[in-house]
Amino acid sequence: MRIPSWLIWYKKPEYRDIREYAKTINSGQRSMSPDGRKSSVPSRLRLDRILQNKTCSPMSLYDFYMYLKHIEFSAENLEFYMWYKNYETSYAKGLVVVNEKDYGSSMHSASESTTSVANINGSTEDLASFEVGPEDAEMAADTMARISALISTDALCSVKTKTCSSAAPKSYNAAIPSNFQTSTPISTNLQLLNPTTGAINRTELDTVVELFLSPGGEKELNIPPAMRRQAIADLRVSSHPAALKPVADHVYGLLRNCSHRNFVRLGVGNGTFETLCVATVLGFVNLVAGFLVVLLRGFVPYRGAHTMFEAFCAWPLWWLGMSLILSGLRGSCFFLLLFMRRQALPWERFDDSGSKLTNNKGGFLKAVSRLMIFDRRLRVKEKHLRRLQRKIVLQSLLGGSLFASACVLLFIFLPMWRETVGSAAST
Repeated sequence: MRIPSWLIWYKKPEYRDIREYAKTINSGQRSMSPDGRKSSVPSRLRLDRILQNKTCSPMSLYDFYMYLKHIEFSAENLEFYMWYKNYETSYAKGLVVVNEKDYGSSMHSASESTTSVANINGSTEDLASFEVGPEDAEMAADTMARISALISTDALCSVKTKTCSSAAPKSYNAAIPSNFQTSTPISTNLQLLNPTTGAINRTELDTVVELFLSPGGEKELNIPPAMRRQAIADLRVSSHPAALKPVADHVYGLLRNCSHRNFVRLGVGNGTFETLCVATVLGFVNLVAGFLVVLLRGFVPYRGAHTMFEAFCAWPLWWLGMSLILSGLRGSCFFLLLFMRRQALPWERFDDSGSKLTNNKGGFLKAVSRLMIFDRRLRVKEKHLRRLQRKIVLQSLLGGSLFASACVLLFIFLPMWRETVGSAAST
């Protein structure tokens, strides 16, 4: 018998530091494979769906990019991976302009140059064929603009229907060529890397290598040194995507097992830190109030002055208090969950230039304005996220009712009520 999904308790994914995680992977202290435990990331919010633009705000591809850029500071992983997938597709469609031998023989040549590969010790002197000089600065800027176009705010949320679009700052599209329009899913947009001709030349590939693979590059990837050396050596003799596949797989592993988990951990939450603190504190206040009500009814004016049914007076307080705590511990404000609303998430408080969107209020007023009753509330556009948040509401309410009932059963049989005292005297 299959357990209904709403009965499976949702638990936030554990936080993983991207730098520590990549360090342990690169040093061989752990494998790239995920933990043996069942993933706590909902299947409808998995990384593949986000990369294919099948999710909406606040779990869209653009939201993921803004999270990586302003919260985790690892946007280069997503930028490289999105570029690689489109490069792979373009190569298969014959849109890569190269003048070289077949990749099979090129790989044979690369394997014969083991000595030259071993001599690459992280020095840019051995990367002369990939260096981007001042005359190629325009090409580098154009390449980054096209990579940015892969994560456009106008990308569809769904392959079949235009249900919504990411509510991202318009400034993000400033670097995108004016003749480019994102109107199809990323996986099928073959004109993306070069809006004018649809072709990719070797210069662009060299630019990407300089940006992402060269030691000290502007967007250097955190990959094992041996993998970097092998990729650079293979690309000297071939432009085939297979030369970059190990790097892309490694970057994808970092995105899936670390960055995406942290993104979902924050994205499922719907309130600011201040709002969650207030809601959780209110929950503890209700719990304490419930215990005070029971104790006062049991011992004031004297023990045995009231019936055991007085214990039920505290049930609503215990129920509401525990419901608030259970939702708060999972990063959600109970009251916002009831109305399917949310506050701006951490990465939504930045514009694409990196400037933080703040007001002119003072420190105290600024903190107060981030509370639920003052801050701007947004609609949750991603339908699968709304379902998950409804699940959190139901589970919090159910958990609160079970806790309240258990407390009532505990106090109702204590010897401080009239019926309990009378029955003890008769015996």
